[in-house]
Amino acid sequence: MVQLSPRQVHLDFHTSPAIDGIGEEFSRENFQAALKEGNLSSITVFAKCHHGQCYYPTKVGTMHPGLKFDLLGEMVDAAHEIGVKAPIYITAGWSAMDAENHPEWCGRKKDGSISASNYDFSCGPDDPKPACSWIDLCLNDGSYARHIYDITQEVCDRYEHVDGLFYDICFIREACYCDECVAGMKEMGLDPSNEEDAKKYYVIKHQDFMRKCGEILHKKHPEASIFFNSGGAEPNMPEYHDGSTHFEMEDLPTSWGGYDKMPFRAKFFERTGKSYLGMTGKFHTDWGEFGGFKPGEALKFEVASMMTYGARCSIGDQMHPSGKMDMETYRNIGYAYNYAQKIEEYCLHGRPTAKLGIYLSKNDTSNEGTAKMLLESQIDFDIVYQDHFEEFDTVILPDYVELSDEAVEKLQEFLKAGGKLLFTGESLVKDGKFQINAGIRYEGNYGYEKDYLLIGDELGEGTVRSPFLAYSPAVKVEVEEGDVLANVMLPYFGRTYGKYCSHKNTPYNPADYDHAAAVQNGNIMYLAHKMGEIYKGYGSVYHRRYFINALRRLYGAQAFEVKMPSAGRAAMRYQAEEGRYCLSLLYASPITRGAVEVIEDMPPLYNVPVKIHVPEKITRVVTAVSGEEIPFTRDNGTVEFCVPYVQCHQMVVLETEQA
Repeated sequence: MVQLSPRQVHLDFHTSPAIDGIGEEFSRENFQAALKEGNLSSITVFAKCHHGQCYYPTKVGTMHPGLKFDLLGEMVDAAHEIGVKAPIYITAGWSAMDAENHPEWCGRKKDGSISASNYDFSCGPDDPKPACSWIDLCLNDGSYARHIYDITQEVCDRYEHVDGLFYDICFIREACYCDECVAGMKEMGLDPSNEEDAKKYYVIKHQDFMRKCGEILHKKHPEASIFFNSGGAEPNMPEYHDGSTHFEMEDLPTSWGGYDKMPFRAKFFERTGKSYLGMTGKFHTDWGEFGGFKPGEALKFEVASMMTYGARCSIGDQMHPSGKMDMETYRNIGYAYNYAQKIEEYCLHGRPTAKLGIYLSKNDTSNEGTAKMLLESQIDFDIVYQDHFEEFDTVILPDYVELSDEAVEKLQEFLKAGGKLLFTGESLVKDGKFQINAGIRYEGNYGYEKDYLLIGDELGEGTVRSPFLAYSPAVKVEVEEGDVLANVMLPYFGRTYGKYCSHKNTPYNPADYDHAAAVQNGNIMYLAHKMGEIYKGYGSVYHRRYFINALRRLYGAQAFEVKMPSAGRAAMRYQAEEGRYCLSLLYASPITRGAVEVIEDMPPLYNVPVKIHVPEKITRVVTAVSGEEIPFTRDNGTVEFCVPYVQCHQMVVLETEQA
């Protein structure tokens, strides 16, 4: 396994050929000073950018017309001189100059038009250009891919020590219909007019692209890392996981989906056995923003969050065309990474302690919404990987999970052995039937866009007892065995132009409530609403409490319990070699300003109650960074204590008798 450096910067340099004087203010001293100020162990530097320019003397590509020296080589040498790794960036799917000079290299839609992102082909050269506007190129192992192979070979031959390669914009479409792809599909016996055949060809050829890039790199530099970005670190795109030596989870939480997207992905990629890192940005918004800054405290929270879930860290930056590194940026990064270095030994190895597993749904919204409910409740979880149900006490199947026949057998074995199951919405539905016997029969749907939840005493703690709106409709089920713990209340009618009520949704019909919303049959709990999807979309505290109340009726094997506000996050790892448990507590409250999610205030929490339930005898509890001893009590194997304070992040170490 390639072991990634823990504190990385991903340095962009997408620089217009219209700008001259490229790199004129670059100096080894300034570059090294920035790396030292930022406390970096690695920095990804650039060979070729989205404009199509290369930043070294090239015989294969086109060197930036405003550059007069080997900027890439200078950066690599400067980093290596101070013990910092320097993986090399090569753009793949976007290259403006190549798209202009070689239209035959462009990706094509089914109608033959050029594929692009945020690009208006009717605009003239003086019309305003939107952000992130590029033409897509075809990587399906054809002419353009061969050009990338040649760039790769040149870089690998030119530099004596290549730490790794990072290819960008690799899997941004599902199919391509350029002339080469259409001919290739026919040669392979596939039908270009069949969408599934076109997707199959796209996957096969992109796998070929990854394999060939890896072969070129590793023939010369066998220990180097390689990663294919833009889809290469998505849990639901496993067809692209084998080509990379590791995973870089590009999240940019301020504007790319928020702060709870990363934990679920981190837990998934830890299961693959490969090294993985989280990626945020120094920017206020996202990539390509010159002059945008995020506060050091926000960066500290973000890297602490990555490390809480076992991930190494990467922070995105973009170098000015002059080549001068911005020291304000690296002071901010250094503030975060100085703290990260103090907690690395407690975060980056060991195993998670969670006995609650989430089975990956094909619906990312459902996955993220389910994870978010657990994160906000400080209930740690892990991912059911390759159908290993037996590793868990309780398993959640969010909203849309359909299992293979082999997985169904494994799930049934898990349940027979005493395992517990919570599934929601359309999960375990195949061919109009539930895949297991849960005491309920699938009947389709009620025919309404929205309905209402009426919760009974068993699941009602902290919720309202009036019927409350479910923003996505329940599945209709017939209960054959089990206890109904909540009901669906239907509206008087659906909302149409011919029949409607008020501004939004029709009110519930008090007489139409005898429909099951929550059913418990022994160690199986079914919730008829798509709870993950609903919570991700609407975030009602009552939906979360209802879901958590249902879960708590099953899951009683938590390794720890923590009481923090909903913005608090908690996770724990066991490090067997050191004989210790490492509990991470995070607290910050992001707020939305304009289109950006911002962390500014870091209010402290005091005397946070914690309970620990582990088989080993705890002998000492101490804060990792400050070394402050925490008094604790023990009762029937449960250890209780209060963490004196949590501000941004607190790492608590629990030493065991074997330590």
